[in-house]
Amino acid sequence: MPIDLLALSVTLLQQYGLFGLFLVLFFSASLLPFPSEPILVLGLKIWSAETIFIITLVASTLAALINYAVGLKGIHTFLVKRDPKGERKAEKLFEKWGWPILLASPWIPFIGDLMPLVAGTLSMDWRKFLAVIIIGRAIKTIAVLWFGQALFGWTGL
Repeated sequence: MPIDLLALSVTLLQQYGLFGLFLVLFFSASLLPFPSEPILVLGLKIWSAETIFIITLVASTLAALINYAVGLKGIHTFLVKRDPKGERKAEKLFEKWGWPILLASPWIPFIGDLMPLVAGTLSMDWRKFLAVIIIGRAIKTIAVLWFGQALFGWTGL
């Protein structure tokens, strides 16, 4: 029986509050292949957009840095399940578009989370990586939070 990741995420939010949100966002950007967007939107009913933005940026950036380190150091069993087929797809995108693909990586399902790993594998400068990944994740988080607030405004929830 597969784990219902959305239900697990909601449980973590209920039981652990902001720390639960941090865990969900961290693992969704590193280990667990599920979208974090519904959790961000749900979080707007509990916390301010600013608080969610900060937690999201810290959690997802930390996960990306770990993925980068895994790629850079070649560590095969460190918090990240390796997916050779997905990594090759991500590497092809990286080779085609270069570092700007990291700006889009938060929007690319499944393969997007592999982009930091590929950036590490290709020995991208960590300072440039960090700057680009923060900008890309900030843009996506702002867009998702804006959508969530607009959705609640439109529906009156």
